Amino acid sequence: MPASWPNGGGPITLTGMALIEIDDLPTATAEVFRRRAHTAGMAPAAYLRLELIERARRRAPVDAVVEFVAANAPDRMTVADTDAVTFLDDLPVDVIAVFVRRAAAEGLPVAEYIRRDLTALARRTGIDDVMAEFREARERDPSLNIDMEAVAAAARYVRGA
Repeated sequence: MPASWPNGGGPITLTGMALIEIDDLPTATAEVFRRRAHTAGMAPAAYLRLELIERARRRAPVDAVVEFVAANAPDRMTVADTDAVTFLDDLPVDVIAVFVRRAAAEGLPVAEYIRRDLTALARRTGIDDVMAEFREARERDPSLNIDMEAVAAAARYVRGA
């Protein structure tokens, strides 16, 4: 990871649960989030915190299942997850509750649900991600002759933008 990344990755935790490092995420997922955090001028842990808050406060397809289970089998909405990973000690309680309910509705440990969600999010790259990756390659090897305008045009074309 480039030395210029703030906090070098740093730990990400949720109150009262086990600690996980960003490097515990799949390598490609961690790299995407580090790159996005770097582009945003944030530490990776702070960036993930914002992503998790946004994800929790946006309706997800599993929320229909959460509502159904809560209405019809509320006892299934409790989670005894000893491997529950916490992704930042200062996440709002409502955000933690959303991830706990979503994980319970899918029958997954909270840690596994959050890792899976973050991995899926990292796979949805945009033009900014493509450009950041090419800029990073150029920084690693200044001898690369990369036409950034052409890269941007190609990325927009592929994305239909």
